[in-house]
Amino acid sequence: MEKLKITKMPLGQMAANCYIIENRDQSIIIDPGANGSQLIDYLDNKGLQIRYILLTHGHFDHIGAIDELVEKYQCQVYIHENDYEMIYNDQYNLSAYYHPLKIKTQVSKVKDHLHIGQFRITFMNLPGHTKGSCFIIFDDYDLAFSGDVLFKNSIGRYDFPTSSVEDTKETLKKIYSMTSNLQIYPGHGENTTLFEEQKNNPFFHA
Repeated sequence: MEKLKITKMPLGQMAANCYIIENRDQSIIIDPGANGSQLIDYLDNKGLQIRYILLTHGHFDHIGAIDELVEKYQCQVYIHENDYEMIYNDQYNLSAYYHPLKIKTQVSKVKDHLHIGQFRITFMNLPGHTKGSCFIIFDDYDLAFSGDVLFKNSIGRYDFPTSSVEDTKETLKKIYSMTSNLQIYPGHGENTTLFEEQKNNPFFHA
């Protein structure tokens, strides 16, 4: 299996990681949270056409540039069905506390699996940070975009309007029981691996 070319771009005031899976025919963006013009300049300079946008969850710092990208590339946007409402509710997506977003794009809901182009993708719902927060797993490549569910040596907050302490506890148990050593591309900070986090992340051993 050919290795994916993945470019990470921390964007916006929260330095949320946006990832570009570079494929000339069907490139994919994960979590374009801000700085749409910067993303478009990069993509155009590379000669890349974005076909799909995948969202790990619905907070503003992960969704803020989708309208600009859809207007430019006419790409499709997907989010787990449990976070769909957040896209259009500035209280839930937290943009009301910064600069309210009024997203125009019609986003598509995903329940668990998605097949786009050559990719088989699992939206593994891991609630706690939000109701629909996910690992977006590229099944044939052993990698996951973890959004704000899991960071290197940390996890996402669980004190927001659609967060849950109890769901977070169950999610941590579920992640700790996983047996595939996924490469983890988190929503903030450095990359890691699942086994490294199971061993070293203090939230699994609290």
